[in-house]
Amino acid sequence: MHIIVIYDITDDGLRGKISERLKDYGLERIQFSAFQGELMRHSFNSLIVDMRRFLNDGIETDSIVIFQLCSSCFNGRIVLGAEKEMEKDEVRVSFF
Repeated sequence: MHIIVIYDITDDGLRGKISERLKDYGLERIQFSAFQGELMRHSFNSLIVDMRRFLNDGIETDSIVIFQLCSSCFNGRIVLGAEKEMEKDEVRVSFF
């Protein structure tokens, strides 16, 4: 199944852990806090468990949203503007 994962996590360290775990699953970063890719059912279920564990370390306003898309829907996505080519080890730092 194709999935898109987006997240809004306040803590830089926790956000970094989440992005690393998503990469471990073979997902591709498409925005600073968005990944896409294809997973088998058992990997998808494991991903859900991992993401819930990460949220337990966050604060109540943190969130992760996972969209499951059929192949037809995924292939029909539209990218507007420049496609981002993210560096593999790019680190995002926020200043608040």
